[in-house]
Order: sequence, then C-alpha cells, then structure tokens
Amino acid sequence: MFLAALAGCGGKSADGGSNSGAAAVGANASGSAAPSDDSGSKYTEPVTLTFYQFYAGLSDKELDQYFIQPLKKKFPNVTLKKIYSGLQGPLDAYNILASGENPDLIYTSNYSLPIFKDAKLQEKLDDYIKKNKFDMSKFDPVILDTLKKYNSDGTYAIPFSVNVAPLFYNKAIFDKFAVPYPKDQSTWDDIVELNNRLTRQDGGVQYRGIIPPVAKQLGDQLALTYAKDNKATINNDQWKKVLELYQRFFTNQAMLDNGKIPEDKKMFFEQQTSAMYTNWADSALATLSGMAEKGQPMNWDMTTYPAFKESPGIGRRVDFHLMMVSPTSKHKDLVFEIIAYVTSEEIQMDMTKNARMTALNNNEIKKHYAENFDIMKGKNMNAIINNKSAGINPSDYDVELSGYVNQAGYDVALGRKDINTALRERQEQGDKYIAEQLAK
Repeated sequence: MFLAALAGCGGKSADGGSNSGAAAVGANASGSAAPSDDSGSKYTEPVTLTFYQFYAGLSDKELDQYFIQPLKKKFPNVTLKKIYSGLQGPLDAYNILASGENPDLIYTSNYSLPIFKDAKLQEKLDDYIKKNKFDMSKFDPVILDTLKKYNSDGTYAIPFSVNVAPLFYNKAIFDKFAVPYPKDQSTWDDIVELNNRLTRQDGGVQYRGIIPPVAKQLGDQLALTYAKDNKATINNDQWKKVLELYQRFFTNQAMLDNGKIPEDKKMFFEQQTSAMYTNWADSALATLSGMAEKGQPMNWDMTTYPAFKESPGIGRRVDFHLMMVSPTSKHKDLVFEIIAYVTSEEIQMDMTKNARMTALNNNEIKKHYAENFDIMKGKNMNAIINNKSAGINPSDYDVELSGYVNQAGYDVALGRKDINTALRERQEQGDKYIAEQLAK
C-alpha cells in the first residue's frame, strides 16, 4: 500500500516503456562517434554517459524524445546508457556504486532527495550555474522554494517537469443518477457530499463516488510535517483533522470491497463504477487516450483538485522530477550542459504538449498542456492551468513516516482502530524509527 501511495514518483510509465535493467540507448549505442554536423559542440570525442533513473516515471519513449533525440543535434558524440532502480534493490542509491556502475546524470524526484543526500550522491551546482550563466529564476517559485528546503546551503538539483493532478470525473455516472458535475474550486466537503449521493447500488452493480486519496496526500495539501527535531510529528490535531476527513468517506460500508479499500484506478478506468478519480494527470490521460484508441472512450471531464476550505485553491503537494550531476562523474561540465539544454523552452514546450508539465514558470508554455492528445479537445483546461501546488516542509524521514500515516488511515477507514489510537501508535513507531536511524 505504501509503494502504491508513491506511484506519482515512480513505477512504469503508462505508455508501457520499461524502467528496469540497464541498456545503452541513443544514436551511437556502440559508442562510436556520430557523423559531424553543425552543432558547434566543443565535445568532439565520443563519450558514453550513464543516465541513472531512480524511482521516477520516465519511459524509454520519453527518454528518447526529450534527451536522446535533442542530444543528437546539440551533442552528437554523446551516448546515454540508461540504468533504472526502484526505491530499493541492488542498484538503489545506496548500492549503485558498489554494483560497479558509475552514474553521470541522475534523474529522480524531489521525494528522493533525502536519500541521495544521505548516500552522499549529490554534487553542488552553484559553480556550474555561475559558469554557464544559467538562470534558475526561470523555474516555478514553488519548486525553487522546495529545493531550498531540501538543501539550504546551495543548489544540488535542476527541475525538469512537475506533476499536476486535477479531479477527473465520469459524466455517465453523474448523468445516470442525475447528480450535478463537480465544479472548479470544490472543497473536500463538496466531494464528500457527492460521494454520499453517488455511492449506491443499481442493477446489481455497486457504484462509488470516489476512492479518496491516501491520508498522506490529504495531509500534504496542508504542508503537514512528518518529523521535526528528530521526532515524529504524527500524533497531533492537524493529522487528526486529516484522518477525520478520510474517515468520512468510509462511513458508508458500501465504500469497501469485501472489507478492503478498493483500487481507485481499477474502479474508475476498468470497471467504471467510481464516478471521480484524482491522481497525476499524465498517467490518467495516457490511460484515457488508450481507451479511446481501442474504441472504448469514456465520457469524461475534469475540475481542479479539491481543497480544504481553509486553504482554497491549493491542490496536491508540489511533486517534480529533477536532474543532478553525480559527484562520481568524470564529465561533470558536460552533464550540466546537457541538463541546461533539456530545460530550454523548445524542449519544455514539446514535453508539455505531450502531457508532461514544464517546470518553467511560463504560462504560455503551460497553456499548451497535452494539446497533442485528441481526447483533450473541449475539456476544462482551467483544471490544469489553475493548478496550485501545496508547499512542503520536508525532513530526512518522510519516505518512511508517510507510510505510517497511510497505515493509520487504513486502520481508521477499515474500523480497526479509532483515530486517537491509530495516530498514537504510528507516532511511537515513527519515534522508534528515527531513533534507529540516528543510532546508525
């Protein structure tokens, strides 16, 4: 369940691109030099760089489109060798060097930054930024603020793309039960009400309004912390408020499926018995596009991500993919120039048109989001353009402790424990985990 909660940060891309193993990809997989062109690159010798993708969704197709093909023009003598690792395994951030592999360009998400910091696989980029006159101010301010909170002594990562999450809904289910569609700037209270009206049986089929996001995602909207001053911060009134909201969705026992919390993606896309769905847009749009191509289109639209009434207009926590120069690389200057190149407006525009939102603070580019998808015609683009990400107050323990919060939510939703007990027990578990980490 915990790994499923992190699906926005990693896993297999919706278009089926593989993220496992190691492979040489690009124009010169053999390592031979490409034919000369007018790129003007000062790097004339053939070089193979290791592109290390750590628990972040980027398919082989996207790697080719946003890295391999552009590099053919700008750096024709460069070949990328891709290595992928999940959150744990023989090629994870703690084991990659011992495996004999040597990363050059690291591609991951902000969620994994504490791991790379702990593994000492971060290169400070301030000198490279100054040397290349690279403008960091071109990125979204929320992203820049987040990076500073992870590393206050300088810049260690360059943003690439940012995840956006609207609320998708199946018009057919709303029409079937004569319930009004959700509106932009809805609150979670509004969604709870819709869920109660739509969770019903009809013709022997159990319909549900929405399978709500896990507790972690709800708390992230309020920028809640998981730890501070080497202590867990789970057992408090703020997290209690989050679990109270989560519990409200499951007061109707019909929300459960044989005593379990149903899988949101399966219910919304495959069975089409859940009226609303919210997760990262790129994956959802790829699924909806695939359904349309198979002649099984859904009658859908989207609205802005629901907000807490005291934080109107604030959606999911800022979640972005980023690039780093490995401190072990022998080609650090080249790697940084590649990173700078793929954040150019040209590449970022192409990426955004294909439903991977730019990390640039550029509304003109954002307006073109997913325009290469035929299914987007006539849809409510305000749900994307008006997306506002919640801030973040990270700690080095968030990956583990956020899983504890989700487990507390499951305990409450399934009626195994009351809210106070669930939070107290997870607080104790969190304190124990932190103490163990400090003792290492």
